[in-house]
Amino acid sequence: MSRPHRTVSFSRRSLLGTLAAIPLPFTAPLARALAAPDGPPPKRLVLLMQNNGTQQGNFWPAPAPAAADASSSSAVGAVGATLRSPILNALFTDAGGRDNGLAAKANLVKGVAVPFDANNTNANQHDMGFARMFTGERLVSRAGQPWGGGPSIDQIVANRWGIDSLTLAVLASKYEPHPKPGFSHRRSFSYVGPATLKYPLIDPLRVYRKLFAAGDGTDVRRRLLLRKSVLDAVNSSLSEVSTRLGPDDAHKLDYHLTAIRDVETRLSNTLSSGRVACPTVPARPRDLLALDGGAESVTEEYLPELVDNMIDLAATALACGLTRVVTMQFGFGGGKWRFAWKGLNVEIHENLAHRDTADAGSSAENTAALVLVNQYYASRVARFATALNAVPEGAGTMLDNTLVVWGNELGRGDHDQHNVPTVLLGLVGNGIARG
Repeated sequence: MSRPHRTVSFSRRSLLGTLAAIPLPFTAPLARALAAPDGPPPKRLVLLMQNNGTQQGNFWPAPAPAAADASSSSAVGAVGATLRSPILNALFTDAGGRDNGLAAKANLVKGVAVPFDANNTNANQHDMGFARMFTGERLVSRAGQPWGGGPSIDQIVANRWGIDSLTLAVLASKYEPHPKPGFSHRRSFSYVGPATLKYPLIDPLRVYRKLFAAGDGTDVRRRLLLRKSVLDAVNSSLSEVSTRLGPDDAHKLDYHLTAIRDVETRLSNTLSSGRVACPTVPARPRDLLALDGGAESVTEEYLPELVDNMIDLAATALACGLTRVVTMQFGFGGGKWRFAWKGLNVEIHENLAHRDTADAGSSAENTAALVLVNQYYASRVARFATALNAVPEGAGTMLDNTLVVWGNELGRGDHDQHNVPTVLLGLVGNGIARG
């Protein structure tokens, strides 16, 4: 073996350490998304997961008279101006009550049911819905605890497209900061395989750094517009390492660095020419999860800010081509938010959702509170979808090339598993799997 190869072990460690300082996890998906700017826009998938069901009587719109005889429990219908409901109005109108354009790009799926099937686990309906809604698999037992039995659709699609998904959650809760011992399976609905979760990022600041922060503190988009390279900060280290490598490893290093520079040049040219409808990178979020000294113990005072930060970061990541698959969950399975910011300040899981024992509602007071809760969720879905709908792309908008699915773990809060509310926005059945 030649002398250079006797130093390979040391050199590779040095090389790995040097390359680890290059914060470019996004270059591959960006290159794929922008390699053919004149071709068809890329397809995208977004899954949004809510918990504790909905208030059925105020979610499903009454059928339009002309379509009443054609309706069925399994119908999928486009949402028109006459098909609104108190909850869905918060999805289809802006803060001023004006039509936001989402109704014309929405479909409701009624009749989705999650069968009661614990499959030899200690599962209840929350577990069944949270683990099965987006996997379609039976539960599997891990020491008796219920876990999803296979990959979720976001991971199936991400693997098919050869990309990494952006998996997010807002788990903070004053009542119960995170799933209690024995309930780790409720931490995520995204599964990479049987009983194997993809754990979500829960800190918006960490998401921001992952997506946009360069090693020198300069945001990625600004650096590209200035035609600077992320390699500038490690040039001296790379030069030193390259002198220690054998011919084969030196060639591989050169190929890797050339590929990075090629991507940066192409992206700089694309951004400068205005061909990418990438909105301004969001302002750096506050480090909210550090305020109370615990990773998930943030008081609910900050929950609306956490949710909006995650939505804005995810929408921008899609618009900038940093990923094509996003999942986001509002809390964990059977979550216990109190909604103090909406004037309720009551643990909704036990005190509201469980008491909703009929589609028409169990009491006027309980129903009104649940409608308020679900209007909040609808308005956040609207925030996400509206951001995508505002970005021109191809002959339409980004939303037209994205399938956004708003799902739930239950149909009704008393653990009823019928008519699980499911809303499709944007791209519907038009090639999402073909990418």
